[in-house]
Amino acid sequence: MQAQFDGDTNKMTPAELLPKFYEKNNLGDDGGLSSPVVRIEVNKRFHFFMPNYDARRKAVLWHDIHHLATGYSAATFIGECEISAWEIASGCGKYWAAFIIDTSGVVLGCLINPRKIIQAYARGRRTSNLYHDTIPAETVMTMSIVDIQQALGLDKVSMESKASVKDLFNLGLFLIFGGLYSLVSIIQIPLLVLYNIWYAVKRKIS
Repeated sequence: MQAQFDGDTNKMTPAELLPKFYEKNNLGDDGGLSSPVVRIEVNKRFHFFMPNYDARRKAVLWHDIHHLATGYSAATFIGECEISAWEIASGCGKYWAAFIIDTSGVVLGCLINPRKIIQAYARGRRTSNLYHDTIPAETVMTMSIVDIQQALGLDKVSMESKASVKDLFNLGLFLIFGGLYSLVSIIQIPLLVLYNIWYAVKRKIS
């Protein structure tokens, strides 16, 4: 099974790996928790910023550990779409910010590479995640990646999971909601553009 890190590093803990993960993905010393904004990188030439609100901060640690455990890249846009599909399928629990962000990721991912999104969604339907708060944060931080994978059932399900008819039907229903949500979200685009102009001016003044 493919993983974010290979070999002995899978025996390491999030406490040991997250600093390297943050550095590798240019996320800052704390993964961006203390930053007022989030940098969204669409590709190497284009990125934009959005506010880093509290509800997102509550979900981001679990999200980053999910990257470590699942093997979905945090350095590519499709990797973020894959983990969005996996998190949606395995459930976002009370973390509504994760659900909202992941919804956009699934819809965009289906437009870019539907095969990978279907595989990630099918994998999520057969595994669990950390959003359900079944393992305390202090415990997760000291568990090895292998142990986290086992706790979530990731050790038994491939990244190339084959989707069943039920999986496809379930994803289809979700995409109806996701499509409607995306249409409504279009009205936010001018606000996002204005926010990025304001933030660019603010950085120059600072």
